[in-house]
Amino acid sequence: MIRVGLIGFGLSGRVFHAPFVANDPHMSLAYVCSSKADEVTASWPDVAVVALAEDVFTAPDVDLVVITTPNQLHFDQAKQALENGKHVLLEKPSVTSVKQIEFLCTLAKQKNLIFCVYQNRRFDGDLRRLKSLIDSGELGNLKHLDSRFDRFRPFPQSRWREEPGVGTGIFWDLGPHLLDQALFLFGPPKWLHASIDRLREASQTHDWFEVELGYEDKRVRLASTPFEAGDMRRFNARFDKGSWQCLGLDPQEEALRAGQMPWQEGFPSQAQQQTNKRFIAHTQDDIETIVEASTAGQYASFYAQLRQAILGQADAPVSMTQACQLIYLLCLAEQSAETGQRVSWHYATQY
Repeated sequence: MIRVGLIGFGLSGRVFHAPFVANDPHMSLAYVCSSKADEVTASWPDVAVVALAEDVFTAPDVDLVVITTPNQLHFDQAKQALENGKHVLLEKPSVTSVKQIEFLCTLAKQKNLIFCVYQNRRFDGDLRRLKSLIDSGELGNLKHLDSRFDRFRPFPQSRWREEPGVGTGIFWDLGPHLLDQALFLFGPPKWLHASIDRLREASQTHDWFEVELGYEDKRVRLASTPFEAGDMRRFNARFDKGSWQCLGLDPQEEALRAGQMPWQEGFPSQAQQQTNKRFIAHTQDDIETIVEASTAGQYASFYAQLRQAILGQADAPVSMTQACQLIYLLCLAEQSAETGQRVSWHYATQY
């Protein structure tokens, strides 16, 4: 049994982590570090609640530490957990500099520990469907992909993610999802061109971005706006023999927010389902439209693969090489946005 200590019980810890630890028959939630003791015990009455993260890092009956605190705390807390011999799952964005992520990876390697970043949207149903279309060649070769994560939030909210600071703002919140998915599908780009800005009145940090990735044979555009009041076109993939479109967000998050647990029948039925369309070009003038059933996502599979990695039975769901590449790509995008110029990929790591 892998015993887990959870640091933080905000949205991430409460919705994206505790339910999946409890869902895995080979894991147990042993500790939660939170100031919201009543809230924790209301959901998980048998779990020990502590006020200090150090109590989890040093606990002899903890194997894996899951860190879901604000971004500025990630590096120091992950470092302490690894130094105390714990495997670590770190919420995205892991850290905000290449130096920091490489340090953590080196430390984990030295101590023979699993260090993994929680890029759960690799297990979104829409991304898995897109990958299957790319791999199968059913629609030919992918030439142009738009991947968006839009919302209608025209006014700033009072929360740490929207206050000035290192790793705050929408680019460091949603950018890690979109950029990681691109790395997962295609690997590093040849070049990148980014624009990151503040468009809402009274915004204290960036709330809008567009990033273009250049590959040898394709272009990928990643973006987010707080002004989408209509349907979000999550993916628009154009191939040379057709297209595929996905409207709406993978329903797992909405279902979890509504209180539906991953072990309950029908999960994630308590959420609006996505709408997918496939366009098959038999000829230039003969295009067939097919409405697809949405593909089920599997966040539980992330935790299952992480558990297998800790037991030495599989690779981690996100490798340390990929974790380093993502932070480099995020920092490269900021460089491009600051200079207004296209920048080339120049990075190699040994992990």
